[in-house]
Amino acid sequence: MKRNHVFLSILIFLITSSYCFSQGEVIDDFSKKALPGWIWGGVEMKYSHSEDNKDNGFAEIFSKGEPGGGEYIGKIVLKKSYLFTAGNFINIMLKGANNNATVTIKLLYDLDKNISISKDKDLILESKPISMNFDGWKEIKIKLDQDNFNIKSENKSSNFEVTEEDAYGIQLDFLTEKTYKKSKFESGIALVSEIPNKEVFTEYESGNSSSKESYFKASNSPNPFNPSTVINYVLPNPTYVTISVYDRLGRQVEVLIDSNQDSGEHSVNFDAADLPSGIYFYRIKTPEKTEVKKMLFAK
Repeated sequence: MKRNHVFLSILIFLITSSYCFSQGEVIDDFSKKALPGWIWGGVEMKYSHSEDNKDNGFAEIFSKGEPGGGEYIGKIVLKKSYLFTAGNFINIMLKGANNNATVTIKLLYDLDKNISISKDKDLILESKPISMNFDGWKEIKIKLDQDNFNIKSENKSSNFEVTEEDAYGIQLDFLTEKTYKKSKFESGIALVSEIPNKEVFTEYESGNSSSKESYFKASNSPNPFNPSTVINYVLPNPTYVTISVYDRLGRQVEVLIDSNQDSGEHSVNFDAADLPSGIYFYRIKTPEKTEVKKMLFAK
């Protein structure tokens, strides 16, 4: 009966949340009927073989004993090289513990390439604790930026720009709060994915090259630039246009244009003299179309 209840809970979740359309770039959907790349400690992790089909595969997570309040329960780790993009959303489908426990999401970066993670040489991006005091299945979606993730490292040169390279893996740590009712910890995981930040990063292309024609025939020159660049674009019709610039974490840094403009060729200057070097995005938005392009500020 219990397994049938779990199956029914996942089936309802899939139907009501349009899950298959919102999962983004899948890192693991547990459809392989196994747990390749996963390791665990302090907790047990077991693939569900009773309802094992491509749409609802998942792993059960449970403690060996009955933890009390304020205790570290254990962790699960997926060792898989993956390039996360700052500003996008880390998305994990978890089964609630229905108790006062929390989960912390960690992205692991092996900076010295020795196939292990140490605080003095490597880097961890760690989320704030997320409550698991809910029943049934829930998508945990958290934006990968400096407001939601902290840098954990003793490496003095470490910074958030680490997201320019592949992560070594992703780790979930489970802990109980002081108000946790002593009992066996039980949870589950059915999806790990990355969801693009549609507001900023959709349809960007690198530099002035493009695999498809730009609606606005947009380009910026020079690119890379230091400290200013000119954004050129064409409006097919008279329209209201907004051109905004964002940093690589999805934060708006400047609005360049916000007005009605005639059809034809246009240009606007972007000066980044007071900004740090790195990747920036400019978004051209009209009622008819939105387009995002990428540029590089290199001091």
